[in-house]
Amino acid sequence: MDFYAYFWNNEVYIQEKYRFSSNEILTKYLNTNYLKKIEELDLLYQLCSLQEKIKLKEDMSYDNIEKYDKYVQDAQYYFDMINKCLHRLPPYNKILKFPIITLSDLLNGFCIFFEDGLDDDYDNIDWSTVNKYGSGEIDESGHSHFHLHYFQPKIESDWNNYDLDLLEELNQLNKIIEIIFSRYISFIKSYISIQKVFRPFVENYLHMKGTFPNEHEVAEYFSGFNKNNSKNFEKINCQMKSFGYKVLIDENKKPILCEQILFSDLQSFLFYDFFNGIRNNYIPNKCKHCGKFFLIRGGKYFSYCDNPLKDEPDKTCRDVGSRRHYDDKCKNDPIWQTYNRAYKAHYARYMKKKMTISEFEKWSRFASSLRDKAIAREVEFEQYYADIRK
Repeated sequence: MDFYAYFWNNEVYIQEKYRFSSNEILTKYLNTNYLKKIEELDLLYQLCSLQEKIKLKEDMSYDNIEKYDKYVQDAQYYFDMINKCLHRLPPYNKILKFPIITLSDLLNGFCIFFEDGLDDDYDNIDWSTVNKYGSGEIDESGHSHFHLHYFQPKIESDWNNYDLDLLEELNQLNKIIEIIFSRYISFIKSYISIQKVFRPFVENYLHMKGTFPNEHEVAEYFSGFNKNNSKNFEKINCQMKSFGYKVLIDENKKPILCEQILFSDLQSFLFYDFFNGIRNNYIPNKCKHCGKFFLIRGGKYFSYCDNPLKDEPDKTCRDVGSRRHYDDKCKNDPIWQTYNRAYKAHYARYMKKKMTISEFEKWSRFASSLRDKAIAREVEFEQYYADIRK
């Protein structure tokens, strides 16, 4: 499922017109939970296996021919399941036309290779023509045809009985089958990579210091992750079919010069977009309150998202989480506990007019600086405790 992506500053345009922030698409995938189902079904193996079983071959076994329709139905079941995901997730929910053509419809385009039970009598097909293999249909132009619902290959034991045109058509069918399956297989591989490579890197490495990582820290995290994890970025093959530049028009009707890249799979796009976003502090993070991933769009670093709370819609995770985080630090960290008590004491002085507003603000700046030095162990705790209480 090839698609063009156009990169400019902190934005990416899919197929020229669908605008996203860097790492916005990855963040949406991180908030999905299809991996368990994929692993329970062993979906990657099933698709690869079905791809070979559905191709028409000279040496197809009797068992394969007898079970061929079941294989087609199984494949379409998996396709439908994946299509539901594609319908919800970018960029495919923007660029694919739904409903997507079914495997049954595609095979009907090559019905000459399948049993139909009609004994070559196609002259009297109408709505009443029904048998084990399919039923008669009439298209919008009034032409009648027989549509297969049950697929049983009729493969010649000797391919020399096929003329060149039929052999070419058979090769074309197998090529189409391979293309269709490869698209779904590619998506599943990409999704597994998102959950087993991108996700643990974001959760366990990218936010190690609780702030935006600088370029040296990103390099350190990248190296450490690849060294300590068998599934890592070194095993991602970023496939670009073409690279160039193109002028697009932004939302302000201004021309912008974008990198134009044709990607052949989702994983390659995310790989490029991910590190491009990190350079500009557009990074996904996992909310420490609700556990959902959210995108930090440069500027200030956040550990909590701004999604409204279910039980208090007028408040967000950021409202509640920051306060709880501060309270936890004041309960468990002597440095923060001392700071909090000193702040309350000085604020009480200000409220009783024993300190002016300027004196209180001056002390507040001094106390914050002293607290940070104590955290960094630039000041001994005893000295910190004595100085902040003055």
